[in-house]
Amino acid sequence: MKTISKLAAIAAFSAFSILPVVQAQITKEIKNAEKGNIYLSYCSHYGAGVSYSFQSCVNSNFSSVSREIGGYFSYCTNFGNEVDYGFTSCVNSGFREAQRQLNNNVWLQDCFNFDRTTLDFSFVSCVNSNFNQLQREIGKIEQ
Repeated sequence: MKTISKLAAIAAFSAFSILPVVQAQITKEIKNAEKGNIYLSYCSHYGAGVSYSFQSCVNSNFSSVSREIGGYFSYCTNFGNEVDYGFTSCVNSGFREAQRQLNNNVWLQDCFNFDRTTLDFSFVSCVNSNFNQLQREIGKIEQ
C-alpha cells in the first residue's frame, strides 16, 4: 500500500511540475496566433470634401499598422471643404513609411486625387488596395 501512495505522490508532483511549462507553451502559441491577425477596415467616402469617417478610417488603419510593424505615422486631417493636398500627401507618406518598415518588401501605389471638390473613386480605391496589400504582407511576416 505504501508503494501505491509513493507512486501517486510522484505522479501528482510530476503533473504539477510540468504544468507551468505547458501553460507557458500555450500562452506563447496564443500570442503568436493573435499577432498575425491584423484587420484593416475598408474606408468608404461619401459626399463633398473629405468625410470625417474616411479620415478616421485611414488614421485607424495606420494606427493598427504602426502597432504591428512600428514606425511613425502622421495623423492625417483634411482642412476646409475641399480636398486639401496636405491630406492626400499625408496618406501617401503613411504608405511610404509602411514600405520602409517592411524593408521595401512590399509595393504600394502612390494615390492621386484629381478633383478638389471631393475624393475621386480612384483615390479611395487606391487607398483601400494599399491597405489590403499591407494586411496580407503583415499577416505573412507575423506567422
